[in-house]
Amino acid sequence: MARRSRLPGLRPPHEHAAALAATQDLTAPQHLRAAICLAAITLNLTFWALLLLVLLPAKAAPRTRPWFRRTAARIYRAAVRVDNVLLQRISRASWRVRALRLDPARPHIVLSNHRSWADIFLVQSLIATRGPIVTFQCKRELLYVPIFGLIILAFGFPVLRRQAQRGIDAGSRRGDDRRRVTEAAAAQLESPPAIHSFAAGPRVTAPQRDENSRAARDGHEASRTAPQYQHLLPPRAGGLAAMIEALAPGGGSIVDVTLAYPRPSTFWEFLGGTAGSVEVAWEAIPIAAVESADVTSWLNDRWRRKEALLDRRSL
Repeated sequence: MARRSRLPGLRPPHEHAAALAATQDLTAPQHLRAAICLAAITLNLTFWALLLLVLLPAKAAPRTRPWFRRTAARIYRAAVRVDNVLLQRISRASWRVRALRLDPARPHIVLSNHRSWADIFLVQSLIATRGPIVTFQCKRELLYVPIFGLIILAFGFPVLRRQAQRGIDAGSRRGDDRRRVTEAAAAQLESPPAIHSFAAGPRVTAPQRDENSRAARDGHEASRTAPQYQHLLPPRAGGLAAMIEALAPGGGSIVDVTLAYPRPSTFWEFLGGTAGSVEVAWEAIPIAAVESADVTSWLNDRWRRKEALLDRRSL
């Protein structure tokens, strides 16, 4: 019988206690499997990123820009397919999902709940394998991280300023972020991707849920204006509204994805193959059906449905 290892998980100490304990209980072979898979994914990403670097000058010239976008999209899908194989063969990770085919000629918006870094791989597998590539809203700081910065520039990911700067108030920063999202979305109408938004922002954690519960008990103003959740954080509609405004002329759809994990788990557990089989549910809604609606009310309603779905899965 394999000896139990006590290596720490990837989450900081204040994260979900049950998930951290489970990570610490991984066997040595499971830790090794996670490490090998992470190294393989990193090498896969590096290989395709270096190829992008060689081709990137073609993006600057109007004549070669369409060719670059088509080629970059093929590179993206190739990287996703390799990641799928690595996760299934090395990590023995598994997920269940109905096939989804989106029109690659139209823009799409992807919404999902957020539990760990594993979500990104699951969303890419669902959307990009047979449809458009997926771009993500990114923090400005990632522009200066090797490989990630290159990917952001090559695919035109929307870049947001999350931290306050001297002389810039929160309202101005949010307005600037909304403008950046709108411009990035409008620019990509020429070669439509699926723009992903974690509408609730950070990964949901036990301390955050406890804070929401305390606010509800204390009669906090926020608790009277937004629904309370056990599995989710309240959504924020600003970024979604900007995307809808920019992408509505192109048609397309909003794909609401719910990632149902068997139990709270870390990305390291997912790589180690102990997170269990993740169920990926989705529903596609035409952007036109949401364009004329109150986006905040619509998003809150979707989040209530998502919460009910996660409740039924007994997460």
